[in-house]
Amino acid sequence: MFKLFSGAAPVPARTEPTALLKLVAGDFAPAVARLWPEPHTPFLTASATRRHLVCLGFALDRDVGVLALTGRLREAIGAVLGSSPPGLERALGRLGETAWTAATYRKLLELLPEPKPAKLLRHAETIDQGAVARLSRLPAPMGRSLGLAMLITDDGATAVAEAAGAIAVRSGAEAAIAAATRWADAETEAALFEAVREDLYPELPAPPFAGTATLRPLATKAALREAARRYENCLATRVNHAVGGFAAYYEWTEGEGAVVEISRDAIFGWRLEEAKGPSNDVLDKDARAALIAELTALGVYVGRSGWQIERALSADAGRGWRLPTVADDLAEVFGD
Repeated sequence: MFKLFSGAAPVPARTEPTALLKLVAGDFAPAVARLWPEPHTPFLTASATRRHLVCLGFALDRDVGVLALTGRLREAIGAVLGSSPPGLERALGRLGETAWTAATYRKLLELLPEPKPAKLLRHAETIDQGAVARLSRLPAPMGRSLGLAMLITDDGATAVAEAAGAIAVRSGAEAAIAAATRWADAETEAALFEAVREDLYPELPAPPFAGTATLRPLATKAALREAARRYENCLATRVNHAVGGFAAYYEWTEGEGAVVEISRDAIFGWRLEEAKGPSNDVLDKDARAALIAELTALGVYVGRSGWQIERALSADAGRGWRLPTVADDLAEVFGD
């Protein structure tokens, strides 16, 4: 015979995370839900500091228990982590309301013992997860450069890493590490990108002509940048032309001086591309004639480009397209 008992059977605790828990605990929501089943009240009503401590414990694969939400914070940190890294108590209260990713929590712990990033973290009103995460995008020698990570974007960090990779392909891993170590010392975004651009390109190939007493080759990246400052022009942006061997640059030292660009021409070899004085001033006729004579003596062609001649060998020459005069082409070379 069966005997009936009154009352309902116990309902097992639901350990699936609710939508709210997923929002607050992020990737750690399933683990939190197993420890504090629905409605997850102890976790959701705890302070953000305590919630971050719980998630940090999960990120480090530590045993997280109810002690994480009770007692003094320092004791709770000790219960979860075994020790209290310097600055962690303060940092946990400045991480925002929602959980970080496991990788970013681990990166934060790496930064706290380091003097420079620790100082930034100590004085920050809020600690930006994006900046901490951005460090993982940068080359390894820049993995503690929190100040720079706070200034640049994710795309900027990716570009810096790709530049280091390009240097490694070109010059080897040691050269890339040395370059990234230098970049880590930059104090501003502009200084960082300038340093990266400087190292990205190799040194210039040997100049095609040794030069003369009055026509001095600008044979290094540093020489190009220094001349650009003195002449107040855009020469510094032409480094890639010189590095690729498509152009070579010289300084004409007669009179007020001039920067001279010669470029490879499929027909003539090396040809005068451009010659301008300080602040892109036009050379006077005497200086122009002297420069042309010296270039010609070196074997540099001065005149219409081979491309212009090839372009003229077509049915639309003199119809839909007019062939410029040689004088017009030279006027463009000298900036008339």
